[in-house]
Amino acid sequence: MFYAYILVVILITIRDATCISSFLYMNIHNSGFHREIHYSLKFGAFSKMSCELLLLQHFSSAIYVDTDQLTNMKKFKKINSYVPLYVDVEKPASKSSPFSVYLYEAMRREVNITLPIHFRYHDPSEKKFERIQVESPTLYIQCRSTSSKNPLKKSGIFRYPCSSSTQIYDYDKLNQAEHCDWQELEFNNVPTVISVLIPTGNSASYKFILPATIVISWIGSMYLIYIIVKSGKRINKKLL
Repeated sequence: MFYAYILVVILITIRDATCISSFLYMNIHNSGFHREIHYSLKFGAFSKMSCELLLLQHFSSAIYVDTDQLTNMKKFKKINSYVPLYVDVEKPASKSSPFSVYLYEAMRREVNITLPIHFRYHDPSEKKFERIQVESPTLYIQCRSTSSKNPLKKSGIFRYPCSSSTQIYDYDKLNQAEHCDWQELEFNNVPTVISVLIPTGNSASYKFILPATIVISWIGSMYLIYIIVKSGKRINKKLL
């Protein structure tokens, strides 16, 4: 009976060893409103397979990516990304909507991806800072295995844009991306949710700041008009 138990354990271990293992380590670098997310992914048990990964990152309305910046990075082969919409970088957080970014890479033992992100301005409030959370992404893969065995444990099939969508540069054609079947791959570790503090305006200063801004603007405008008129008279005297 004991030997049978050992045999079952060995068989389970061998079966699990054929499954792809994945680990994600995520960090945010730099400070202020313009930062970078660094994804470090490590994989195991896929030596006989050709795989492609999709990292799907959801962002709240408090965050945005500059699609023009990502386009330039793609041209220099620094990132393989697809954003299914044009992102308005001027909107504040209160008038923006959540969105997603698709990141593609060929699967290797270790994959590193750096995604530039930016934080939107928030409406003034009584709080000095707003806490923004960046959730961990979801991982999907496509594999061409040399064996008939499925390299993944039980996982769902999802329809998401193919990696060819990274070559769409025309904003009017973003919705024409071709979709493929992707299998979800759970991380063996539990990625950490990252929190970032972003400064906000003080709503208590509104009653003072607004009148002061109007008065200073008027004074500055009147001074500029005075200088322009004075300079015009001096130029006219020289011409006469």
